[in-house]
Order: sequence, then structure tokens, then C-alpha cells
Amino acid sequence: MRKIDLRIVLVRSIYERNIGATSRAMANMGFDRLILIGPQCELTIESQKAAATGQAALQNRTIYQDWNDFFKNEPESLVIATTARDGRGRQAQDLEKTLVNYTETLPALKKQSDDPFVIHLVFGPEDWGLSAEDLQYANACCTIPIYGNNTSLNLSQATLLAMFIFRSVFGGERARLDGQQKPKERQKKPVNIFPEETLRLWLQEMGFSLEKKKINVFTVLRRMLLQNAPSTKEFQILEIVLQQSLRKLKELKKYQAD
Repeated sequence: MRKIDLRIVLVRSIYERNIGATSRAMANMGFDRLILIGPQCELTIESQKAAATGQAALQNRTIYQDWNDFFKNEPESLVIATTARDGRGRQAQDLEKTLVNYTETLPALKKQSDDPFVIHLVFGPEDWGLSAEDLQYANACCTIPIYGNNTSLNLSQATLLAMFIFRSVFGGERARLDGQQKPKERQKKPVNIFPEETLRLWLQEMGFSLEKKKINVFTVLRRMLLQNAPSTKEFQILEIVLQQSLRKLKELKKYQAD
């Protein structure tokens, strides 16, 4: 799929702390293109405090006076508006469903191009959200799922949830926390190798007959050893003992022959 350039758009935001907190949320989710349309507040030290360790989007923000200014300067894109209200002509569906549908049906997302495809994710002011006039500029109107009785989301929380949903659909490389190790590849457990052939040779060298196929000294010893569930290390030690015994027996027979 074509690379996507996600840009967060805040329309007529009232509180600067929410703009700063949105910048922090964007840093958490790996985005840095913050656009403000007609902000209703000044950006002072309070917004910087709210951004905390996520200052990049706030410092590099783009401000437009209105929608005309926005469309005049922004590239052609897919504009997705968010709303907490359904009905009254607002045909809204969950953001995740909308994004999944676009991945399957929008030709521009599948087009081979070095230029990223731009998606503008739009959020309204804290008091009443996006107006009907705002929504006319959007390609789609979406909601963020709510499971509790309080259906009103803080602006910065809404942007964080929306970006998380975006990541759940389009993916991305997750960050590792300090001290967090890369997932280790699962190693196959070493197979306990019973020294079957060495035991057989040792018994034959000791003079035991192994002609009986079902029950003989080899099958009895083998069953006794395996019933105790020896570890790989114990099998290795048994192999060493048997090999050493074989060498000594061969040396003894050679000495007797001489």
C-alpha cells in the first residue's frame, strides 16, 4: 500500500492546553503534522507545558485562517471529520470501519507513487464540535467508539484514540521503551538424544546377547533409563561414560591378545 501522510487538523480550538496535549499525543503515535484552523486561543507557555516531551508538532504547527485558506495551501487529500453526534443528516460510522473501507476501495491508496497519500483527520472545537458547515468539506464523517455513559471526549484524548485506531489499521513500527528488549526468537528445545547405539555396542562388548528382539538386557536398560526422564546433560554424560568404557574394553582385549 502507498505510504500515508496523516495530518491532524484542529478547527477553532478554544483551549491551548488541548493543542499542547494533542502535540504530545502525536509524538506518542509517531506523527508531527499539526494544522490549526482559526484557533480561538493564543499559544503560550501553557500549551508548551501540556505538550511536555512531545513539542515537535506544536513547534512546527501550521495555522490557517479558515477552510478556504486550508484548501488553498494543503495538498489534495482524503478529509475525514470526527463527530460525537449522529443523526440530523450526519451519516457517521466508526472511524476504524471507514479506514478499512477506504483501504479496500480507494484507488489512490493502491496507486504506485513515491509521494505519500495525505489524510487529514479533523477535530472540532471543545464546546460543540464541528458544525454542519465544517462537515461539508469532509469526504467522510466518523465517530470514535464510546462504551461509557459519558459520551464527551476531551479533544486531546479524542485525537490520541483516533491516531491509535489509524495505527491499528495501517500499522507502523512500534517504539521500544527504555530497557525493553527485542522479542527473543523462540529457540527450539534441544531434543534429549538417548545414546542408543553406544549402549548397544557397550553391552555387546561386555558379552551380552541382544538377539531377543522383544526383551533383552538392552531393552530393559533402555526402558529403565527413559522412565527416569533424564535431561539432555545427563544423556551426554551417559554417552561419555559408555564411550570411555568401550575404549577401555577394547584396550583390555588388545592387551590380552598380545
